[in-house]
Amino acid sequence: MKQRLAPRMPLASLKAYDAQPEDIASPSGAAAPVEDAAPSADVQAGSLPAPQSNAVGQDIAIELIDKSPHQPRLIFDPEAIDTLASSIEESGLISPITVRPLENGRYELIGGERRLRAHQILGRKAIPAFVIPNITATDAAIGALADNDAKRSLCDYERGKAYKRALEMQTETGKPITQGSLAKRIGVSDATVSRCLAFFDLPPDALDLLDAKPNLIGAKNAAILATLAKRGHGRIVLQALKKIGQDGASEQGGVNWATAEVNKISKSAREAVALNFGGRHIGDVVADGSRVVISCKNGFSPDELISKLQELLK
Repeated sequence: MKQRLAPRMPLASLKAYDAQPEDIASPSGAAAPVEDAAPSADVQAGSLPAPQSNAVGQDIAIELIDKSPHQPRLIFDPEAIDTLASSIEESGLISPITVRPLENGRYELIGGERRLRAHQILGRKAIPAFVIPNITATDAAIGALADNDAKRSLCDYERGKAYKRALEMQTETGKPITQGSLAKRIGVSDATVSRCLAFFDLPPDALDLLDAKPNLIGAKNAAILATLAKRGHGRIVLQALKKIGQDGASEQGGVNWATAEVNKISKSAREAVALNFGGRHIGDVVADGSRVVISCKNGFSPDELISKLQELLK
């Protein structure tokens, strides 16, 4: 028998951004049922972590609902949406979507885009929704992230991109959102946020590949490639990603190839070349990939060396 989950309540107000989420309760004040995590938990269940006491449940015309500009999911699986549509047609919508009212009479989606898409496939004109009034755009963005992140179905790059976007926003009081408060609000560790942000140390061309194929690599391997890129081996990093995405290499295989290529370059690097100025040995120069590493010698400081190089270039 297919497991069915009781509906969750919509997102709690996030105005007190650093406050702990409230205990889960229904709009009437009664305790909401606790659900066990399951692989199918995101089929129809909304996953917003806490309720909004003044949320209003009603049917809303689908044509009046705008997609969230803060949706963290980059790719929607058509087969999964079709399966969800079949489930809704058979058993109805278990959990309403969550929206906020806009000043122009329309609504912005906070949580439930896959449910909305499934209703569109079924040709439905309206969809049950919890309407949360007086929620800011910033809090709605965090809500959209929390709704998707709670399902554990986002890949690391989608999470990282959403975390980065949230950290670039500001609270209603104009204060920046901190990594710690963001992690607490969406229910993950600081380490998870940091790990997913490692993607943005990759070269821009690599990020273009990930925008097209977000699940290309996980955060752990992204951190390894980012370290190689920082050492000046961005070209090799890009080649590794293309091997994974286009040539059929495994994720680990591509990362291992990149690491081996960088090691080859390091081993084959020319021996240090002495840098002399005015008959004085002031440093050694070593080529390392696309970088030139200069080590100061005989008490010569880096600032002095840079000044001398600038004079020579003039």
